[in-house]
Amino acid sequence: MTRISADLSPSFPATPDFDSWPVVERPVEASPIERGVRVLWDDGLESRFHVLWLRENSPDDIHPVTREPALMLEAIPDDLVARAASIEPGGVLRVDWSTGETSRYHPGWLRAHAVETGSDPMAMPPRTLWGAGLGGCLPRFDGAAILAGDPAEFAGWLEALHGYGVALLEGLPLEPDAVERIALMIGPIRPTNFGNVFEVRSKQDADSNAYTNMALPMHTDLATREYKPGLQFLFCMANEAAGGENQIADGFMIAETMRREVPDLFRTAATQPLVYGSRARTSDYRFACPMIRLAPDGTVEEVRVSPWLRAPLVAPLEDVDRAYRALRYFLAVSERPIMHVTLKLKPGDLLSFDNRRILHGRHVYDPATGERWLRGCYVEREELYSRLRILAREQRARAIAGDPARN
Repeated sequence: MTRISADLSPSFPATPDFDSWPVVERPVEASPIERGVRVLWDDGLESRFHVLWLRENSPDDIHPVTREPALMLEAIPDDLVARAASIEPGGVLRVDWSTGETSRYHPGWLRAHAVETGSDPMAMPPRTLWGAGLGGCLPRFDGAAILAGDPAEFAGWLEALHGYGVALLEGLPLEPDAVERIALMIGPIRPTNFGNVFEVRSKQDADSNAYTNMALPMHTDLATREYKPGLQFLFCMANEAAGGENQIADGFMIAETMRREVPDLFRTAATQPLVYGSRARTSDYRFACPMIRLAPDGTVEEVRVSPWLRAPLVAPLEDVDRAYRALRYFLAVSERPIMHVTLKLKPGDLLSFDNRRILHGRHVYDPATGERWLRGCYVEREELYSRLRILAREQRARAIAGDPARN
């Protein structure tokens, strides 16, 4: 076992990623243990790291440009052991391997990836569930400023889009490609059978209820797809017609309300598959899954709701009965006035929302009273997660640059 040297002038090794890791706590002791290395930190925390985990993340075996592994896992001997472990100046962990190599680890990176700190590489900022009260404080952002590259406005929009699942951009130029330009700032556009961009307006030969003037009940889009789009963008080009107000509701709030009020039906909604199917002349998409998908910790991760894109459920009578009761209850909760927000989009507005969380619908409108024209597209939700992680990475880098002692 070795303790940290009194010399604190650090020479930190690289990290196996492009992130910046502030050094707040530092290792003070290290020693080999069976199949791992024990590290004691200056705040009293004790961590244990597996030998294979340490070896494959050794900075010396990470490609210096791509930061991806250059050492294949199967090339590491099964009987690898740490012959020695020590702490170098600044809190750098040094491990001498039984194969003769030596690895050095950045203390900020090491601490951030210690299971004892409760770190989760998949963690995202917390979400806020909401109901009708959001109507008075719907997150709104300056669309023109975002298009112009305002970093603070862009970051605020992304954080709201994740946290609330919905955000409104205002003041965008009335140019048809504005919706594409905004979407591409997050990630690639997801093409569908409706194209890269779809036009939401009433037409004679409609291939979706959305392309009529009828009222649309609360739903999520493309429930028939195995991997349904994560983010949806609706850009208002014209909205003079009487009616046509948009409605939005938090599907996670609806699901949690259902869990609290009717736990048996909630379990049905989270376990009994429904069959979602398109009804189109030139395509036939189908997918079967429960209406509510839960994460491993039991939190609601996705809702999939479509009153009109469902195929007949072929199942025993009892299962069909439970499935219908669960679906009807979910839809009834979504229509409660306390659950949804109604808004009339104006030209230049862009409504962005999480299609795996937010339900949306609209009131009936009269095409004879004026034009109603929205342009829409989709982007995957994981693109938003990537952007949020990049924002957090940049924030950490700025913090370190402002306080060099932390790195």
